[in-house]
Amino acid sequence: MKKTLLYLFLPMFLISLVANAQKTWTFGDTAVWSTTGVASTNVGGVPVMIDQLICYPHATSTSYFAVQSAGNITYSDGFAGTTILKTNGSGAAVANMPVGRFFTFNVDGPCTFKVWFKHGSSSGVDRTLFLTNGTDEIGKLAVAFSSTGILNVSIPAAGKYYLYGDNNVSISKMEVIGAAVVTPPLSNKNFQKDLDITVFAKDSKIYLSNIKSTTKVNVYNVLGSLVKTAQVDADSSLDINSGIYIVNAKSADGEKSVKVIVQ
Repeated sequence: MKKTLLYLFLPMFLISLVANAQKTWTFGDTAVWSTTGVASTNVGGVPVMIDQLICYPHATSTSYFAVQSAGNITYSDGFAGTTILKTNGSGAAVANMPVGRFFTFNVDGPCTFKVWFKHGSSSGVDRTLFLTNGTDEIGKLAVAFSSTGILNVSIPAAGKYYLYGDNNVSISKMEVIGAAVVTPPLSNKNFQKDLDITVFAKDSKIYLSNIKSTTKVNVYNVLGSLVKTAQVDADSSLDINSGIYIVNAKSADGEKSVKVIVQ
């Protein structure tokens, strides 16, 4: 009888372990989330990966994420956060793809994603936090001035997901339940998917080389506005005015985003 109960209990125990597998970010470990480390490495659009969470600051300004003590913020489920990660501004996005001040993480299967956050200003209108897969909106939640909220989203499949706010928000905790957070391949300094193309600017043009298949190219300015789009099947160049741009190239082989300065 005891063996039978053990055989019945063991699968249920293993299933429970899988169901409750999770990753939590609370930003309280100053050895990992030091304010100077996040600030100094994130200026000018250069991302940094901390504990499998990739943080992208504004593309050109010196505005960066900030980790700081926040006293005691109590949420509706009883969680009390004492440390916050501030986005310090808008994560401008086009077609659900953010171009500045956003976070990405990769999961290996369907799961639940939760974020405990509060309005990040001393005044103003509602602030909204979004989760997307870069193409479709997966979930969002708005909070009013001086209020808190818990964004609770069902992620449908394995992949890369993007978290950003429409303006400054203060995040107390993020949590993935039911799947593992996996480290993406670090194929280049921007931590993008491994699309093996070269993007560079010269003589008022943006050049794309080593194109191996049909590739959709979107060019955004630093405000997140789409300024040029093209579909290419071979090495190409795009005429464009001088300025600073984010070039996003996507094909069946992968995706890559590169910041270029056009003289």
